Amino acid sequence: MRLHGSEKSINAYEPHIKQLAAGAPSLSTLPAQFPMFFGRFEALYDIVRRARNDAMHIGAYARHATAVAVELCIGLEEAVMTRPTQLSKVSDLMVKTPVSVELWQPVAYARQLMLTHSFSFLPVFRDKWKLVSELAMVRFLRSVQERRTALTLSIEEAESQDLHLIPATTLKPSDDVSKVLSKKPTQRTPTLWLVVERNKQLVGVLSVRTHVGHARDHVS
Repeated sequence: MRLHGSEKSINAYEPHIKQLAAGAPSLSTLPAQFPMFFGRFEALYDIVRRARNDAMHIGAYARHATAVAVELCIGLEEAVMTRPTQLSKVSDLMVKTPVSVELWQPVAYARQLMLTHSFSFLPVFRDKWKLVSELAMVRFLRSVQERRTALTLSIEEAESQDLHLIPATTLKPSDDVSKVLSKKPTQRTPTLWLVVERNKQLVGVLSVRTHVGHARDHVS
């Protein structure tokens, strides 16, 4: 409404929002350069428009059902966590579908993953496992002169231009959780551990949230 100047339909808003979207690389230049990572504005807007129209009919019920489902899951997770003797190994508590980023993938894609999932850290492998932190990402993008160019750099190229990667602490699925938590953390130690198997294959992640019953994300 603010861009258009008056209240109209979601269809009427599109050209004005498209003009605004032209200022975002992820909605303008990057979809053509990296179509496997970024969707075109027109395609994304069309999906949102269809979903919005559907939500007009089922929105209130869907919001209520979502709130109830979250409350139910939190309660069930709490029930599971009251049985520590059965959840003593890293494999019992780790997130088994870890999200990582590859060295060849662009900075913009890593940033999008972190924003979409509210990740504080993203694992990346370079001879050994490391972590891209949200703080390092912000510092890197603020330090460069040309932000659009920086977003198209690969993680490997960005590292050579001062994107700081943190050495990750790795665990084995068979490790005892009690021993992991007994180690005194330091200020520089991320509270996200990477769980690896043979050949340094990433099979999961373990965070403070996963131990206290929130095994849904990578947030430390």
